[in-house]
Amino acid sequence: MENAWFFFDEVQAAPGWERFVNRINETLSKKIFFTGSNSSVLHTELKSVLRGRSIAIELLPLSFKEYCEFSNFIPSEYGLAKSKTIALFHKYLVNGGYPETINLPSQQISLAYLQEYYNAMLLRDIIEYNHLSNYAYLRSLYRQAASTIGKTISIRRLYNQLKSQQYNVGVNSVYDAMNMAEQAYLFKRISRFDYSESKREKSDKKIYWLDNGLLNANTAHYTGNNGLLLENLVYKELYLKFGNIYTNNIYYYAEASGECDFIIYPEGGTALPVQVSWTLTDPDTRNREIKGLLKATTYCKVSEALIITLDEEEELTIDDVHIQIIPAWKWMLRP
Repeated sequence: MENAWFFFDEVQAAPGWERFVNRINETLSKKIFFTGSNSSVLHTELKSVLRGRSIAIELLPLSFKEYCEFSNFIPSEYGLAKSKTIALFHKYLVNGGYPETINLPSQQISLAYLQEYYNAMLLRDIIEYNHLSNYAYLRSLYRQAASTIGKTISIRRLYNQLKSQQYNVGVNSVYDAMNMAEQAYLFKRISRFDYSESKREKSDKKIYWLDNGLLNANTAHYTGNNGLLLENLVYKELYLKFGNIYTNNIYYYAEASGECDFIIYPEGGTALPVQVSWTLTDPDTRNREIKGLLKATTYCKVSEALIITLDEEEELTIDDVHIQIIPAWKWMLRP
């Protein structure tokens, strides 16, 4: 059976699966495929069974390019197709990238579907997977996490908010619950950028959800707040381009003199500061975004930076720093 292919879904639910999988690998076939909705299985448990003999591949909600493909549409930067590309991007911005929602007849039905999907993730991938008995606080905790896009948040602050709501929960449980949500691909957390890894780890985190539709299904906080939806969506696309199951490679920059939404810093690579702004038409907004970007380029000692907007496009050089301003939909369609 050396040419046989074996496929397993949520294999961790079967007692003694580790020995069974190892026996197949050693005596029958090397063509073994696993799917699961929790990164702990692929990243930790499976790695311990098949040391050096496996590779983990993440499948996230659709990118914008994939969203266009699933919509049977070829996007374009020119002509009549450009208008439809932009219209499709607005739909993607709000509804997210789960394939099943693309052809649903209304946004209301799409939202109901996503709320059910979120409930399933919460029950199966967090509560049941981690054998939780005290979980009444989870919905409130993750709703708070959903309302902090673009802001720093600490475990202690989340804990204090839960205590003020009379939840009987310890700070360590809050810490664990946030890790569980991240392993279930609900959201990711990014650290403040610093060349010291220990300082990065100790910094307050920013939370970004891995799908805008799931984010909107969890809270009404972003109804009409397209700027924060755009920032969250840009993070997701940055993660698709630069992150993986092992490392994030995405940080934020914050000093009293200025802030930058994202710093892309692949290990051993060159940093790229990235700002996200719905529009730069307001002079104060434009000055603030560029100021924070320049502060980040100075700190990172780089001369290239990026500003992602809804539909503005421009290139400029300030203080020897080349800044590219590009519409989000166009940036997301490029390699």
